[in-house]
Amino acid sequence: MELLADAELLEAFRAGDVKAFEALVRRYQRPVLAIARRFARDEDDAEDLAQRAFINASERAEGWRGGSFKSWLFRIVVNLAKNHVRDVSRFDRSVGASEAEPEPVAPEAHQRLEQREEQETLRAAVALLPRRQREVLLLRIDGDLPFAEIAQTLGITEVNAKVNFHHAVQKLKTLLKADRTSS
Repeated sequence: MELLADAELLEAFRAGDVKAFEALVRRYQRPVLAIARRFARDEDDAEDLAQRAFINASERAEGWRGGSFKSWLFRIVVNLAKNHVRDVSRFDRSVGASEAEPEPVAPEAHQRLEQREEQETLRAAVALLPRRQREVLLLRIDGDLPFAEIAQTLGITEVNAKVNFHHAVQKLKTLLKADRTSS
C-alpha cells in the first residue's frame, strides 16, 4: 500500500479502507509534526496540532477535490497552527514559568545546552519574520515542498513564494548576525 500515490490512498480511504489513511499518516507524520513544532511552544502542543491535522484531513476527505494531498494537508496544519498561536497569545503566559531549570549532567550536556540555545535563538528569529515569510520558510524547510506546492498551499503565486523565501532567508541572516554581535 505504501507504493500507491496519495490520491489513490485517499480514494481508497473514501471508499472505506481505513488502512489507506493510516499509510498517508505514516507518509506525512514527520513533516506535519515538524511544521507544527515551528508554531507550538512545546512538544505536547506540536503533537496535538499534528494529530488534529490528520483528524481534520480524515474528516474532510470527502471534500478533497484533487490536487496535491500533501499541500492540502500542510495547509490544514498551518491553519490549525496559526489558530493555535492566536489562541495562545490571548493568554498571559510568562516565559519563565514554562522553562524548566536545566539539570547538571555530564560534559556533553554543555554541548546540548549550547545547541538548544542556538535552536531557541533561531526559533526566536523565525518568530520575528513577517507571517507570510515565516509560512513560506517553514513549508520549504520543514515541509520540503517545492515552491509550486507552497504557492498552492498558501494561495499565492510561485514567484511570490520564492520572493518571500528569499526575503525570509536574508532577514534571518541579518537577525542572527545581529544576535551574534550583541552577545
